[in-house]
Amino acid sequence: MAKITPFQTKQQWFLACSLVLATFFLMNKITFQKQVAIDLGELPEHHMVMEGYVVSKHLHSIWLSEEPGGFKEIVFGPFQGHGANQIKVSKNKNYKNAINFRQLKLNQKVRVYCDYVRESNPPKTEAYYIEILDHKE
Repeated sequence: MAKITPFQTKQQWFLACSLVLATFFLMNKITFQKQVAIDLGELPEHHMVMEGYVVSKHLHSIWLSEEPGGFKEIVFGPFQGHGANQIKVSKNKNYKNAINFRQLKLNQKVRVYCDYVRESNPPKTEAYYIEILDHKE
C-alpha cells in the first residue's frame, strides 16, 4: 500500500477547493458583466433619489450610509448587521438587469434611484438603478 505524502495531500486540497469554487460560480451563474445604463425617464414617476456610501456588500443587497465606513465597519459590518443611518438596498424585481452589485466597491459613493423606504428595522428599499458617483479602481 502506497503512503500518501504531504505534497499529495496539498494537491488534493487544492483540487477540492478549486472544484468547490468552480461549482459555486456555476451554481450562482456569476457573470462579470458591466452595469447596463438605462433611460431615467423609464423609471416610475414616484421614484426617490438618495446618495450614500456603500458600507457593506452581500450577494443580493448592499448597505448604504451617509458617511464612508471605517476599518471596523468594513471588516465587521457584514457580521454585525446595520448601524445608525444605514439603509439596506436590494434589487427591484422588475429592474434586476439594470443593477450589478458586484461592480460596486466598499466606501464608493453612489446615487440610488429607488422606491419608498420601508419603515422597518433596518430600513429597506428596492433600487431601480444605481449610479456610481465615485469611480474607484
